[in-house]
Amino acid sequence: MNKKIFSVIIGLSCCFSACSDWVDVKTKGSLVPEETENYRYLMNNTENFRWTLSYHDVASDDIDISDPAQQEAIYETNKFIPVYTWADEIYSQSENDTEMNKVYQVIYNCNVVIDEVMDSKNGTNEEKLEIRAEALVHRAEAYLTLVNVYGVPYNAATASTDQGVPLLTTPRVEGALPRASVEKVYEQIFKDLDDAFEYLPDVAEFNFYPGKCAIYALRARAYLLMGNYTEAKKNAQEALKLKSTLENLNDYVDLASTEESVRRKNYVETLKDKEVIFAKMPVTTFSMASYSTAGLVLSDDLLNTFDQEKDLRYFYFTRSMIDDLGMTYSGRVYFKDNYYPYDWKKNEGRNMGPCVPEMMLIEAECWAREGSTTESMNIVNKLREYRYVAGEDYSLSAATAKEALGNVLQERRRELTCHGLRWMDQRRLANDPDFPTQTVTRVFKGTTYTLEPGAVRYTFPMGEKYLEENPEIGQIK
Repeated sequence: MNKKIFSVIIGLSCCFSACSDWVDVKTKGSLVPEETENYRYLMNNTENFRWTLSYHDVASDDIDISDPAQQEAIYETNKFIPVYTWADEIYSQSENDTEMNKVYQVIYNCNVVIDEVMDSKNGTNEEKLEIRAEALVHRAEAYLTLVNVYGVPYNAATASTDQGVPLLTTPRVEGALPRASVEKVYEQIFKDLDDAFEYLPDVAEFNFYPGKCAIYALRARAYLLMGNYTEAKKNAQEALKLKSTLENLNDYVDLASTEESVRRKNYVETLKDKEVIFAKMPVTTFSMASYSTAGLVLSDDLLNTFDQEKDLRYFYFTRSMIDDLGMTYSGRVYFKDNYYPYDWKKNEGRNMGPCVPEMMLIEAECWAREGSTTESMNIVNKLREYRYVAGEDYSLSAATAKEALGNVLQERRRELTCHGLRWMDQRRLANDPDFPTQTVTRVFKGTTYTLEPGAVRYTFPMGEKYLEENPEIGQIK
C-alpha cells in the first residue's frame, strides 16, 4: 500500500482515520456516526464540495500582464509566474499543488458519501439515493475539470492510451496510483452522471446543489470538449428546457449617473444568480485591490472583440486598473463583485460551473457546425440582447456557416471570460479546420515565452513532490 498517497495528494489529516469518525461532522446539534442525516449535513456544507480549478485562466490567451512595473512587483515565489509563462515545473519537491489538493479533497469527500451512505441508519432509501447522487455529480465535475487541465486533450483516436489523471473512486486506496487514460476518466464521468440522474430533481432548489439540469449541462460541456457536437447540442438543449433564465445587465448599469455605486450596481450573489446552473467557485479568486499585484489582466486581443461603447460586459465586468481601481498599473482586469445584503462585500468572484449562457453558446456552436446558420445566430442574438445597452443594435449576422461559427466562438470568448473555459477551448480547437488555436507569445521580465498549438504545456505539469512520492503517476512529456 502506498502510504503517501492521501497525505501528498489530498493532504487530509483524517484520511487514515475511520471514515465514520470523519463523517461525524458537527454541523447541527449532536450527530450520531452512521446516521443518514449525517451525510445530508455533510452534503449541505458547500465548503466541502464547491471548489474547482482556476489557475488555467492565467495560462490562457485572455490574460496578458504587459506592464513592466506590475511584472516586477509580482513576487518570484508567486505561482502566478510559472503558470503564466507555461513553465515545465510549477510546484517543486517541497510544495503542494494547492488547487489540485482542493479538488481531490472534494473527490475524497464524495467518495466517502458514495461508499457509505447506502448503509447508513435511520434514513429512507429515497433520501440515501439522492444524497449519493449529489456526490456522484460533484465527483464528475471534479474529474471533468482535472482531466482538462492535468490530462492530455481529448482525441478520440488516442484517448484509450493518452494519459489522464489518477482516478480515485473509493475513500481507501491501496497499491500504486497511476494515471488513468483520458478515455477511462471520461467513462467514469459519464457513468457517475448516468447513475445520479433519476434520483435528482429537475432543478435543485439552490444552485450549489446538482439536479438533472446540472447533469445535462455537464454532459454538454464534456461532449463539446470531446468534439461530439451531436451529443453536446442534445444535452445543452435539454438543460435549457429546464433552465433558460438570463440576467439583463441593463438592470445593473446606469450610464447616465455620475455616482459609481449607481453606474455599476452590485451584482447578485452566486446563490441567487438566475443564470447559474451548477455553481462552482475558483480556488484562487485573483480579486484586485490596492495591494494586489497578480490579477486577471485582460489581453488586448480579447478586449478588442468587445464593442466598447455598447457592450455592457466591457463596462461592467472589466475595469481600468488606473481609472476605476486607483492602481498604478496599466490595462484592464476582469472584475466582478458580489455583495451580501446591506452591502457587505462577499468577494465571491466568478462562477466556474455550467450556466445558461454556456449552454446557449454550446447549442449555437453545434448548429453552426451543422451548417444551420440562422438557428445559430438567433441564439447568439438572444443572449446579446441581455448584454447590450438597451435600444442599441446588438444583432450579428452570418452569410455562411463558417462565419456563424466564428461569431459563436468570439461570443463564447466574450461571454465566458475568466470562467475557466478559454484554456479548454484553446486545447480542443488546436486542430480545428476553420478556427485553429493560434500561437501565443508573452514577454515577462525581458524573456519571451511561446506556446504553440498542441504543445505539451497545454497540459499542466504534475507537482514534483507528488512524483517523488508516487513516481508511477508520471509526468506528461
